Amino acid sequence: MTASMMMLRLCGLLLMCSTLIDAKLDIISSDPDVQVGSNHLLLCKADSEGEIHWLKGDEDIDEDRHVVEKIDESSSKLILNKVEVDDSGIYTCVFEGDRGIEKTSYQIYVYQTPDFGNTPLYHEFLVNRTVNIPCVVSGQPAVEIDWFRNNRTVKDDGQGHFRIQPDNSLQILGIQQEDSGTYTCEGRIKGRPITRTLKISVVVNGEPDSPILSLSEKKLDKNSVSIPIKQLKDGGSPILRYIVRYKGNKENEEWTEKEFPGNSSKIQLNNLQYDADYQMEVYAVNHNGSSSSAKINFTVPQPVSQPALGKGGVVGIVMFIFLILMVSVDAFCCYTNHCGLLNFLARKLFGHNISESKGMDEEANNSSG
Repeated sequence: MTASMMMLRLCGLLLMCSTLIDAKLDIISSDPDVQVGSNHLLLCKADSEGEIHWLKGDEDIDEDRHVVEKIDESSSKLILNKVEVDDSGIYTCVFEGDRGIEKTSYQIYVYQTPDFGNTPLYHEFLVNRTVNIPCVVSGQPAVEIDWFRNNRTVKDDGQGHFRIQPDNSLQILGIQQEDSGTYTCEGRIKGRPITRTLKISVVVNGEPDSPILSLSEKKLDKNSVSIPIKQLKDGGSPILRYIVRYKGNKENEEWTEKEFPGNSSKIQLNNLQYDADYQMEVYAVNHNGSSSSAKINFTVPQPVSQPALGKGGVVGIVMFIFLILMVSVDAFCCYTNHCGLLNFLARKLFGHNISESKGMDEEANNSSG
């Protein structure tokens, strides 16, 4: 405290003293609570002239540490320099005047401000876990701890899921997402109105919910299956991947495990066995852990058999095509050049060839014209 500030405080105390009406001897101070390391002023004022000296308890003031100074014949000041916790106590002003010896006392409480040190300000927990939220606080002479949430005292009544531990940490049994929020740890100097608070944020995550598999929308292609997947809740942390485990229902068959990206919209499994029943489990994984499994069963049916042509079938098809081709060529030859098998058959069956009939028709048409 600078000299100018000390003088201003002294003037204020003198002004307060001048307003006292019936007091004969009084000690005036700005505050009975004094922080460690600070300077503090006590003023003793009498209503008449005399000698004044100071005591702490029953002993004289240690003037090697503190300052006792006479202001005038009726007043004196005591300056406590860089107070320590041991400077707490009762200070007495002793006045010797015409009325004899008079005394008045004043209690000083020296404290060290509550300090939370390196107490963490942020916590993330998984749902359904029992957790501890520490509040490490120091101070002098002694510090008491209270916990608050939403401006209400957190009570440890043995009935809820809050517990105050011997080390002043807050324990929450089976923490739930509704327990997320801001908690306040208040450190209070025991018996005094000196407090300090620390706000601590609590976030409650799980794990992600089980993924949803749409078995009704699955697609089978030979021995491959595609099953749509959805994730409704990620537990407050993005899905990193899906773990898929599947196996057939044959005895002693082992699980096969695969991973799919967290943004997958379907689970695709290939090279499965035909005519086999499968069971499958899918887990969603984020930074907080793994979800419970989503389980389904599906069947890969026996492939539908396709009729095989064989060598005979191929030969028959080739011969049929060749026959069609020959008939087409022969018909063209018969019509244009009066040759071919069809022309021969027509002459045998009808007595003349098709070309001659065609000539006779044309001659008849010309005569009619």
